Amino acid sequence: MHKTRAVVFDVDGTLSPDVSWLALTRDLGASVERHEQIYHDYKHGKTDYVTAKSQLLTLWQATGNANKEFFAQLFDALPLNPAAEKVVQAAKIDYTVCLISGSMDLYTKIVAEKLAIDHWYANTTLHWDTNGSLVDMDYDLDQASKKLEQFDQFCETNRIRTEDCFVVGDGENEELLFETCKHGILLGSNPNTSTHAWRHITQLADCEPILRDN
Repeated sequence: MHKTRAVVFDVDGTLSPDVSWLALTRDLGASVERHEQIYHDYKHGKTDYVTAKSQLLTLWQATGNANKEFFAQLFDALPLNPAAEKVVQAAKIDYTVCLISGSMDLYTKIVAEKLAIDHWYANTTLHWDTNGSLVDMDYDLDQASKKLEQFDQFCETNRIRTEDCFVVGDGENEELLFETCKHGILLGSNPNTSTHAWRHITQLADCEPILRDN
């Protein structure tokens, strides 16, 4: 049966306690501090996209573990929020469930499969050669706009009105989604997103009664 309402979940910091980018770098055995510096320099205009991407790929590749099989094993081992499965299963009763993540496609796909979620979108596409080695990636620094674009695509594809969607997330990347759907559920107290939040929750499990009663 086609459901006319939806719940969109963020992944990092929402369904998962980890920042998957940094957790991946850590578990590959590379320097998290170097990763953070690469991102900081790119975000603040000290390096361009091509340079930052090359630096991060080189950081990962230098570990000797930058291949699809190893990435998949690391991503599969990252924990979910203890309440994630229960909250998602409860949401499925009345809603179509979707993931829109600022993370990588392989990780988002693995989380979607663990939670049996059919619809998912990721900010970054990883590219592998025929041997499964990581050779490139496509990344969008403006994750908020990217998420809004993916949200619009999800709604159009599934014939769901934006105002009939709830968005659950913890970061400023959800700001445009919250503003658009008017039903943003903010996990935590991110000041950059709270202005547009419809509800505030302190733990993921708190969104279950909100979704049930609306």
